[in-house]
Amino acid sequence: MYITQTTPSMNPIRRSAIRLNRLIAVAFIVALLASLLPIGTDAAESQASVQAEVYFESTGQTLGGAFYDGWELRGGMADAGAPISPMIQTETGWSQWFEFTRLDIGNPAIDQAVGEDARVATIGDSLTTLLGMRALHPAFRPYRGSVGANVRSFANGHTLANAFLNSWQDAEMSSRLGLPISQEFRVGKTVYQVFEHGALSWHPDFGVNIVPLGVYDAVLNGQLRLSGDQPEGVPTYDDGTIDAAPSAVAGAGGAKWIDINLSSYTLTAFEGQTPVYSTYIVDGAAEYPTVRGSFAVYSKLDSQTMRGFNTDGSEYLTEDVPYVMYFYSDFAIHGAYWRSSFGYSGSHGCINAPVGDAAWLYSWADYGTPVEVHD
Repeated sequence: MYITQTTPSMNPIRRSAIRLNRLIAVAFIVALLASLLPIGTDAAESQASVQAEVYFESTGQTLGGAFYDGWELRGGMADAGAPISPMIQTETGWSQWFEFTRLDIGNPAIDQAVGEDARVATIGDSLTTLLGMRALHPAFRPYRGSVGANVRSFANGHTLANAFLNSWQDAEMSSRLGLPISQEFRVGKTVYQVFEHGALSWHPDFGVNIVPLGVYDAVLNGQLRLSGDQPEGVPTYDDGTIDAAPSAVAGAGGAKWIDINLSSYTLTAFEGQTPVYSTYIVDGAAEYPTVRGSFAVYSKLDSQTMRGFNTDGSEYLTEDVPYVMYFYSDFAIHGAYWRSSFGYSGSHGCINAPVGDAAWLYSWADYGTPVEVHD
């Protein structure tokens, strides 16, 4: 269950063989992670004053003040995702990372900042520049060929076509992503394209999805945090308002959510209170117990190589693990083609499902889908 390599390089996750270190990255940045350091200090160590906060159970982070207002102005959960870092002070102001983006406030007087001061970082541009892709990858060179009737070209020399063009032409999506800064490029079955503020992926089975570049950028800057205690008196994020009450029952209102019952070895997908799919699973063996609690899908990979160590010190490696959905740290739901039966404990902590069932769940569950794990 501990990961050292991923197959689709624009998706997460790189993980150490040492337990729960939560490093997430694509294959072409593996060699860079060890040399990169944090860029700022945790806001808890500063003198910043945040007047109101809300707590996100899925990531263990709080969001408040001007960053909360800026997050709402920039689309909230739908466009930015949940916070995955604390607010930190940098050399030029303040920053906070989210699943799909990073917000920056240049005014160092954070207690005087307002939502309009929070700017969406050009994370696609800065991340690919940092990784050397802008200079080395051919997809980032301006396109010199002829442009067909169903292709849109831009002044920077890049083009949009096919499913990416159809998605980008939505006004909200084009505002969210900005202009393309690369051409399409393929890794395995997945096609990617990078924009000023983000990236899109396309897979023949799952269509167009937004790549969580905020996670990559947080990792590279040493700021990824996926756990934290709820501060006393801080409400749980629920309906998108700063005055949100503690969360209602998972799935209320018809939303998708996943229930994992470790006692019955079952996983059930719900829409509201209606079960829509169920399967038997294999959970963590006694020496690798599966985490219990309330979480949410924060990363998806259509295929991944997993490597780690057994309790006796021997190494294991499983290639091409399909339909991987991470819901907390190193814990994921994924297909297990190497198993012929299910309904018992025996994994390295992940939730193993039959490949066909894992494929259905992968196409059904969105980023942020709640996951409840209990006995």
